[in-house]
Amino acid sequence: MKLQNFDFRIWNTACKKYIDDVGLISNIMCDLIHSATDIIEDYEIELWTGYFDKNGKKIYEGDVIKYVYIFKHELLDKGMIKKLPKKVSIGCVGIDNFLGFRILKNKELQCFMKDIANIEIIGNIHENADLLKE
Repeated sequence: MKLQNFDFRIWNTACKKYIDDVGLISNIMCDLIHSATDIIEDYEIELWTGYFDKNGKKIYEGDVIKYVYIFKHELLDKGMIKKLPKKVSIGCVGIDNFLGFRILKNKELQCFMKDIANIEIIGNIHENADLLKE
């Protein structure tokens, strides 16, 4: 992802809602840069993954998604790739400094963004955490 495509959203932990006012976002970012620590604790910045779901919506860190995990198994002796049955799953998009964007279920690594297809955003971790309990 190029810097020109950089995007994020901000969750207000105190008000329990996403911030969509551009002026307020600008003020929050200014406070974060200047380390206003009492304000920092009220906000979570969620990065855009660079991916879109099947409906064209941007997928952000913290989104709860339904997806198909693409199983592949290489049969070395026959020199071919066998596709195993596809599995529909639900997980939460997370980020790790070393691993990059990944899909989590119950806080454990389930798979990577590159290994899934037919992604559909069905909620987010703040408002729809119950979707991950299935």
